[in-house]
Amino acid sequence: MTILLSLMLAATPAPAAMPPMPQDLSQVPVIEGWLGRKISPRWSEDVARQYRKGKCSGAVPFEGSHLLEIDMLFLLSGDGKPLKVAPVNAHCPEVEQFISNRILGSLRGSFPKSGSAEPQWMRSQVRFLWSDAP
Repeated sequence: MTILLSLMLAATPAPAAMPPMPQDLSQVPVIEGWLGRKISPRWSEDVARQYRKGKCSGAVPFEGSHLLEIDMLFLLSGDGKPLKVAPVNAHCPEVEQFISNRILGSLRGSFPKSGSAEPQWMRSQVRFLWSDAP
């Protein structure tokens, strides 16, 4: 039985090498109409909690509120499965983890299928807006 298992494992093709994370976002294709861009504002209060703790930076004033736009990189398989989720400019580990968990949990099936045999990097953005006014 061990010989059969060894033969089966030897016959399995090795996974393709993962491409390195791009350094220049302008060279990465944008995911047009990605659902996460539309849904992310609903998570604003969760992100705001982390900012109120004073450990995060990056939000900018916007019409009396706080606006945070985070560029996202996604390494996607040909069938649209996220292999890696990388918040680029979150400036806050807690927010990075929160966003990654939300995307991998509720938005896992929202990515385009390319049909490619090789994984590819794509990008989008998530946005948050909150006010601390009483």
